[in-house]
Amino acid sequence: MNIKFARVNELMNDEEPQESEDDLKNDEWFKMNYIDLMQKYPREWIAVMDRKIIASSSSKIEVQELAREIAGEKEYYLYFVLPTSTATDTGYSH
Repeated sequence: MNIKFARVNELMNDEEPQESEDDLKNDEWFKMNYIDLMQKYPREWIAVMDRKIIASSSSKIEVQELAREIAGEKEYYLYFVLPTSTATDTGYSH
């Protein structure tokens, strides 16, 4: 089972983690579709495989379990979709 998300030990390392070609393609897909994703999946975790959403849930554990069932041994990537930005979401006030 391969899951993509930042791990603490990677973040504490001075070296940049190497991303696979699939990882880069999924990241690019995520960026290109972010507006739609914010509208359809706000505050949800999504599991992406081959640039397609295979599972979504507000619970990270639940989306991982669903994705494992669907992906089997194939690699999938986890992303958290933030809601559309508003004054209350960002904590900004006048």
